[in-house]
Amino acid sequence: EYAAVDTNVEVYVGCHYTSLLALELGKDSESIQLEEKKIKLKQSINQYLWDDKVGAYFPYLLKEKKLFNCLMASTFYPMRLQIAEKEQQKKLITLLKDPEHFNWKKIPLTSVSMKDKAFVTTKGGYQGNASWSGNVWTLINEMVVRGLLDCGEKDLAIELALSTIYSFNHNCTEFINPFDGSGHGVEKYAWTASQYLELIIEILFGIKYLAKEKLIKICPNINSVLKDKRLKLTGLAVAKDVLLNVTIEQGKISCSVSTNSVKIDVVNK
Repeated sequence: EYAAVDTNVEVYVGCHYTSLLALELGKDSESIQLEEKKIKLKQSINQYLWDDKVGAYFPYLLKEKKLFNCLMASTFYPMRLQIAEKEQQKKLITLLKDPEHFNWKKIPLTSVSMKDKAFVTTKGGYQGNASWSGNVWTLINEMVVRGLLDCGEKDLAIELALSTIYSFNHNCTEFINPFDGSGHGVEKYAWTASQYLELIIEILFGIKYLAKEKLIKICPNINSVLKDKRLKLTGLAVAKDVLLNVTIEQGKISCSVSTNSVKIDVVNK
């Protein structure tokens, strides 16, 4: 009955990574099948969920054969792996940067556009759909950060990542109020905490561990706000008995690892 933007994008991303896993396992035919599913799904997302007049993606109501008129932050999800085409990306980024819609430059992203009639913020405990209709979630922001990086919008991705990190710092609640930053829902929410750490480790520090190659890659994403700051991670457990220390200062990276069996590849940029 309801073809959601977020669900379809998540399935597309799932096909992408499962296809890579199939290749690693030598299952070439399965990988090809998954790539074919990706192509069809991308076509369907852009055909049925995109509204060119508004410049946004919307869920599709199957019985009514029309788009569901609610502008959600999931509209930005198709930037992931460049599901959205170049012209669509441009329109999405214009929408993203409009502070009247998703609170950009303040505490973004509201889960629903502040101009939408469905927009509401909830306080206290989780209240179902209402809590997804205005509050700020790491779940949404992390996905959009990765989508921006996939589309080459590095500065915007870092800006959103930093805003999310600052907003949830010592405040790893389930969701937060977009106007005052107060935390609501579960007070110590593991999902929020994990994505808070993910944005720091994987996005800002750009750390990736390739277990098969026993290789740590470090490729930080640093913008003008961070370039003169000293950033440090100490005792980061990237694998069993493998601890990593990284310091970034004046754009230069220094690092060490607890074992000689793991190599480090550093990209200064």
